[in-house]
Parts: sequence; structure tokens; C-alpha cells
Amino acid sequence: MILATGGNSVLYFSLPAFFKACEKYKVEFDEIHCVGFSCIPAYFYLKTNSSNQSYMFLRSIYNETLKTFHYAYGFNFTSIIEQIRALHKATRTLKGFKSQRILIKYVNQHFEDKKIPEKLKIHAFNIKTFNDEILENDNLQDAIIKTLSFPLEFEPYKDYVSGSWVYGVPEGDFILLLNKQFNFNLKNAIDFMVYSTYARTFKIMEKRFRDARYKLKLQTNTSNPFNLSTKLYEISEKYIGGKL
Repeated sequence: MILATGGNSVLYFSLPAFFKACEKYKVEFDEIHCVGFSCIPAYFYLKTNSSNQSYMFLRSIYNETLKTFHYAYGFNFTSIIEQIRALHKATRTLKGFKSQRILIKYVNQHFEDKKIPEKLKIHAFNIKTFNDEILENDNLQDAIIKTLSFPLEFEPYKDYVSGSWVYGVPEGDFILLLNKQFNFNLKNAIDFMVYSTYARTFKIMEKRFRDARYKLKLQTNTSNPFNLSTKLYEISEKYIGGKL
């Protein structure tokens, strides 16, 4: 069975709670397909083979993650609009408003220069071919940099950006989505332009979610993934115990 997770938000740092429920019912996945932030907990869960150990690691890098990523909490419409206007004035196009060195330093500090675990399928979007790709020929560090290269924030890395803002989630037999709720008002043309792009991504994500055999979604107002862990464990335990 293939597990697929979204990854537009650091809320996916709560994934060890889902894996803990899987451990309880002895549910294992043949492959874990991830994009964006969800690749971080997925990797450390596979590396340690322990929900508790992966949880502790994520706690240790959480504050640094918030400092590194402007969009750590997902699609923040207000911030997107502000950054597009800033980029337009600066005519920087896809160069991003943060130095790529910040992202590379973060990844090199926390991920080894080694092969990607066989079960882990890291996705990113190739802007030259306009295709979603599984980064099977990359080493771990390069793949993580590509999947964390969020548009506007960082320039594309070797022609790749995070697919989390393009298609939302890879396809899979079991899809897990975690979303932070945002409220915003559309006021002018650029607002509608950006929202239409977001709506397209959301539609793709929703279709893949509907088509999956097993599915779990949690929407929340919280900004702390570790505050979300208890709730995620509860709904995961109930769902897995009843469906699998």
C-alpha cells in the first residue's frame, strides 16, 4: 500500500502521531510518497523506525525551521500578496526573496549526503518539463532541497520547486492531508489572480483525495504541529482501527 502526504505546512511535523497509530495496528506501507515539509518527518521515521524518536528529532529542529521558512504554516494568502508585490517592484521574477544558501544550509545541517531510503519517494515539480517527478536519481540532500524550494520564497533549485503548491499531494492508496485554515478577503486583480492559482492546486489535491481508497484529513486553526499531535493520533487510531 502506498501512503501519500501533502507538505505545504510545518503542521506535517505532527506525522509521527499518525505513524504511532500505524504501529499500534501493525500497519506498514510499501512506499511513502511525500512533497514539501512532510518529507522531513517521513524520512526520520523511516530512518529511526520509531514514531517516538522521529517526534523528538522534529521537536529539536522546529524553531530553526520556523526561522528558515517564511511560509512554514502553509498557504498564507496575505503574505503571498505582499511578496508578489515586492518581487514585482524588484523585478526579481523567480529568484525568490530569500537566499538559496539559507535553504541549502538548513538541509545540509540536518540531512546526510546519502541515498534516499528505498521506501521514501520524494516528489518535486520540474519547471522545465512541467512534470511532477519522483527524485529517485538524487541523493537525499538534493532531493530535500528541491522539494523544499517553495515558489517566491526560494529560487528553483536545479529547475525544481516544491510540488506542494502545484498539485498539493502525490497520488496514493492512502492520502493524508493536514490543512491550516486561513481567512482572507479578495480586494483587487492580483488578489483574484493568486487565489485562482491556489484554487487550482486545491482542486487537484481534492480530486486525488477523493480518488484514494483510504483517506484522512484534519483541518485546524492551530499553528503548532505538536499541539496537533494528540488530535491526529486520536483520529488516525479510530480510522485505521476501523478501516485497515
